[in-house]
Amino acid sequence: MRKSTNKRPPSFKLWLVSPLLVTSIFGLPAMADTVQEELKRCTEFSDDSKRLACYDKLANNLQTHVEQRFGQEEKRAIQEAPESITATIESAQKGAYGKYTFTLDNGQVWRQTDSGRTIWRGGEQVTLERGALGSFFMRKTEGGRALRVKRIK
Repeated sequence: MRKSTNKRPPSFKLWLVSPLLVTSIFGLPAMADTVQEELKRCTEFSDDSKRLACYDKLANNLQTHVEQRFGQEEKRAIQEAPESITATIESAQKGAYGKYTFTLDNGQVWRQTDSGRTIWRGGEQVTLERGALGSFFMRKTEGGRALRVKRIK
């Protein structure tokens, strides 16, 4: 059996563990406003063990948060999204099978998915509305027939 060569007093071990205890007792606030803020807080520690403990605590909080949100990622995004938006068509390009691809002034690109005929041109204002089961419809702001569309960009 080897004899321990550790000459450090027991109080030294307590000194190493105490930053971890302080961090775990006071801890990080339960999920601050953003992850960036928590990361920034962790970088403020000059002591390596405190900084590492801060990052470890953040990683555990993130894992718990992700596990709690599992399977409902899209639910929150849909709840926060508007029911409709209004935009102006920059270009309308006819593609395969007579279906159009619309580039809007907000940078979005939508493709017609139904087989309805349309005569829409650039410069026209349209409203995009949320439909049932994740579908979307686009119609001229003045009214008229709606086209079923899918966002591609």
